[in-house]
Amino acid sequence: MTLTIKNLLFLLALLILSQACKKNQPGKTSPTVFVQAKSIEVVSGNNQFGYTGHPLDTLLIKVTLNSAADTSKYSYFTHTGNSGTFYIVGGYNSNGAVYVKAVWSPGPNDITPVATFYSYSGCTEQQLNQAGGCKTLDSVKIMATIRKPWVSVYSATNGGIDVLNDIHFTDANNGLAMGEGAGIVRTADGGKTWAMGPSYRPYEEVQLMAFSGPDTGLMIVTNNYAEFTYDGGKTAIQPSWTPPFVGDHSSSAYYMVSRNVIYTVGGHGQIAKTVDGGITWIQTGFNFLNNFYGLTATDSNTLYACGDIGKIVKSTDAGKTWVQQPIELNNYLNTVYFIDNNFGFAGGQYGALVRTTDGGTNWSIIKTGLQFPVITIRFFNSQHGFIVTGGGEIAETKDGGLTWARRNTDNYGVGDLRKAVIKDETIIFGLQQSSIYTYDLTQK
Repeated sequence: MTLTIKNLLFLLALLILSQACKKNQPGKTSPTVFVQAKSIEVVSGNNQFGYTGHPLDTLLIKVTLNSAADTSKYSYFTHTGNSGTFYIVGGYNSNGAVYVKAVWSPGPNDITPVATFYSYSGCTEQQLNQAGGCKTLDSVKIMATIRKPWVSVYSATNGGIDVLNDIHFTDANNGLAMGEGAGIVRTADGGKTWAMGPSYRPYEEVQLMAFSGPDTGLMIVTNNYAEFTYDGGKTAIQPSWTPPFVGDHSSSAYYMVSRNVIYTVGGHGQIAKTVDGGITWIQTGFNFLNNFYGLTATDSNTLYACGDIGKIVKSTDAGKTWVQQPIELNNYLNTVYFIDNNFGFAGGQYGALVRTTDGGTNWSIIKTGLQFPVITIRFFNSQHGFIVTGGGEIAETKDGGLTWARRNTDNYGVGDLRKAVIKDETIIFGLQQSSIYTYDLTQK
């Protein structure tokens, strides 16, 4: 058979069509084109402090590719092992780089969890561990440190105490906690262990404590009566005493200068002072509706009290007269604390905090980022201090209270602290119902 040019062209067309059909047969794929990243980095969110059961702050990961055209071929996945769950929540391309937003929820048993972010093209996560399944993948490790929560060191599970109202350390080793019911809880090893002992009187309610030194103190009981101790709370006696304000829980705070000189504040602007150990009282308060909650002194003549709707008042003549401080704040203030005669703070509702460096002449509002009422403040020098809220939040400052970093989130071990004491720079104690909790500040 003689092939003409026309027949040759026809056979060539059939051959081209046949090859095209084979290329498009089901199950056949084009050769894989791998896209390797030039670099991968965690732009923000690496090495965070986290909390069990709480997602970390959003991470931002940047993948720089060799060519901007490769962004359409690029994919990624993460591998956490037993370190929780990694969620990709968004991403975008910009200037030849891929940006990935993610949220990481570490596992419940991790102290220092690690997640790995992988880049790939032309392979799947399932092929990662298969021999020859993928080329060497580009990756970056993401790490975190999980903080331990508040931990219970004492709980009145066998009865005897209904609610613990107040806690105080008379020295580095000895402390006591008191409340409603028969029993006083004591520690002699700095708070490592606590044991309930007999109460001064069965089923007596201790509402507040105040001490003028390691041995001498008072315990306020039902209807604003008092008992005194002269041995750091081991024993107590009920002296001649006239309640400064009438009614149960009518005083909200006491400040004890000595056995005889004592101040107290309460509802409706009430302030009172005794110089004879509570036999008689001098009323020196205000005629407004605001309740006072916090009280402190910086020397024998200078005192501060704080309360409802941003109220702060000051005395410079040992409580004879009081002057309201200039402050524009509507939050209730629970506690007032001074480092020296000029440098002080008041804290309260919704994490509110105000600061003065000139003895109350001016007050500035400080943002803490906290949600719950501030219940205690303590500084260890002019720069370093902590605050604690009723929700268990803890914040730390290292610049004299201008900025605060959260050391513990709310409802992390506790969620309703009645009282807290920052014992030193290593440990905090808090009261919740009939239990004593502790928080370890040495965690890094």
